Amino acid sequence: MQNQLLLAVLGSVVLLGAVLFALLHADRRKESRQQRLQAVTATAPIAEGPAAPLRRPLREHAAGGFLAGLRARLDAALAATGNTIGMRSLILTGTAAAVVVIGFATRAMGLNPALAIVLGGAAAAAAPAVLLRLAQNRYQRRFLDVFPDALDLLGRAVTAGLPVGDAMEVAAREIPPPVGIEFQRTLDAMRIGVEQQEALELTAERVRVPDFRFYIVALALQRRTGGSLAETLGNLSNLIRRRKEIRLKTRALTAESRASATVLAIIPFVFMALLSLINPALFSTLVADPRGRFMLALALIGILTGIAVMFWMIRRSLR
Repeated sequence: MQNQLLLAVLGSVVLLGAVLFALLHADRRKESRQQRLQAVTATAPIAEGPAAPLRRPLREHAAGGFLAGLRARLDAALAATGNTIGMRSLILTGTAAAVVVIGFATRAMGLNPALAIVLGGAAAAAAPAVLLRLAQNRYQRRFLDVFPDALDLLGRAVTAGLPVGDAMEVAAREIPPPVGIEFQRTLDAMRIGVEQQEALELTAERVRVPDFRFYIVALALQRRTGGSLAETLGNLSNLIRRRKEIRLKTRALTAESRASATVLAIIPFVFMALLSLINPALFSTLVADPRGRFMLALALIGILTGIAVMFWMIRRSLR
């Protein structure tokens, strides 16, 4: 019973700790990026009147309290995926993860049902967060693939004499999704009375792409200091393309590390399969004995933790 309790606590701490660390790390990165953008705009002369913030905070829900604020954060996180997934996907993912973990803990490991439920609850909380992050990263990559072309089109339209709003309307028609769709949403918000700066900030909060915030800064600086907006957009487009090239080169350079991490993750399972073929009696004893299942569970948790750490280090080197 003590071994089962230790295993349940260890698994719950690992799952919930990984999710909490990922969320806190993302918040710190966003805060640091926002401070850098504010420092850029602070170097320009301040125009008369209140200056709009670079990033609009989440809406306050004083009347609703904690649940309303949590709902607002969840809606913003789902919008950052391009609405490719919804609450139903999160619920199904969490339920499936809980069922798999509870079934594995009770059938394969022979844990107490109460402890298995604890592990299932941790899995149900971690799986939707992982799904959200993967969907957001995929949507951001799709956005960045098309965004430089949109900036080039905006620059040519501004050079031809069109105002920024009309240039964005051209881009919304000509640029494929998701950039064209986001520009169209921005224009729709402007048509119902939302200021251009505020509409752009709402879009930036939705897509959560740093390069789009650079675009907002470029427009703000151009309004406050003047200058050639077309040249600024062209430079920003080239900068985004160079950053993408650097990321691709870094990914190519780290291909060996990712392959090594994959091989190291597969080796234990290969040896388990070989052991079951060479000496089935020994392997069946390991699986049938409660102490053997406990050691296998600890080994599995250690392997998964090691895989997560290796891929986290690789992703960190790509930034």
